[in-house]
Amino acid sequence: MVSAPGYDASYKVDMLAKQFNKKYTSVAIGSPEAFALVDTAIRNAAKSGNWVLLKNVHLAPQWLVELEKKIYNMQLDKSFRLFLTMENNPKVPSTLLRASHVLVFEPPSGIKAAMVRSYTQSITAQRTDRDPAERKRLHFLVSWFNAVVQERIRYTPIGWSKVYEFNESDQRCTLDCIDEWLDSMGKNRDHVDPDKIPWDALRTLISQSIFGGKIDNAFDNKILNSLVNQFFRPESYNVGFKLFEPAVGSSEDATLVVPEARNHSDFVQWIKGIQLNETPAWSGLPNNVEKIVKERQG
Repeated sequence: MVSAPGYDASYKVDMLAKQFNKKYTSVAIGSPEAFALVDTAIRNAAKSGNWVLLKNVHLAPQWLVELEKKIYNMQLDKSFRLFLTMENNPKVPSTLLRASHVLVFEPPSGIKAAMVRSYTQSITAQRTDRDPAERKRLHFLVSWFNAVVQERIRYTPIGWSKVYEFNESDQRCTLDCIDEWLDSMGKNRDHVDPDKIPWDALRTLISQSIFGGKIDNAFDNKILNSLVNQFFRPESYNVGFKLFEPAVGSSEDATLVVPEARNHSDFVQWIKGIQLNETPAWSGLPNNVEKIVKERQG
């Protein structure tokens, strides 16, 4: 599984293992003791038919040649699988790539694309269309917030001071917490009062543990806190709640408000039907930031 820097694809194996109820051993490559752990893990899994996940194998491209030989010389159970995650690296042996199923992962470019991906992979109809009805809007806000956080990475060092490894698992974790709270407080009820949602707890969890746990810079922490405070509050249930402030000099029509959608398919339809041209203002940034990024790329 080859991924762009800052995008960790290993959680896909987590999900797959849960889905198929498989045991798997995970080893992060990079330390001398990791290679001994890999040998034991592969030997045991090859006999038992379990899975092995090796993370960041691009850090040891020479060792991969040995790994390949080892695999070819072993008797493998037909259920055995070896997953490797890596950043793109020309030194990884081409024979290993040819012998593998190669999957490439990149974070989607743009907020609309990220929202579409969220509503196809993380926020399913089965998950979001359950009662209480307030769940749908909260899920939507999480997906918009996650898209903004990821999009700001594109504008580093202005969006964030450096590239952080935010990925889909952060969004999933936030959704899990929300579902747990709503299931306990809204049991057998069609609606809950938005004021009664534990906003303080939710904001603290996102800004200090889930997303905030990856940030090690006071300035970036302030940015994250302001984004969390902007989206996760009782006012987000008001009609016409703005998702971002239009850039100075733009008309009020240049903004988007949270849709009054009734179910998952309405939200998907609304996201796919966005006609506005995406600008840095969607991520809370000035419009000239695009020029700075293009100059840097140039």
